[in-house]
Amino acid sequence: MDELNSFTVSEERLEDCRDVVEPDLQDLIQRALTSGFSREEVLIAVSELVAEDFAMVMETPSVH
Repeated sequence: MDELNSFTVSEERLEDCRDVVEPDLQDLIQRALTSGFSREEVLIAVSELVAEDFAMVMETPSVH
């Protein structure tokens, strides 16, 4: 059985980080929408990219 690394993220720091990231994310989504992609396509693509980055940080295999 594999053991996953655990980590703790401060709820306050996470909220602060979301406040910083969210405007750029909304801009990215809007640019992709104006390029002709559907909201679903954009969100799936972003989700896959985040999962890949998260897997690298956690040093675990990616599910995508």
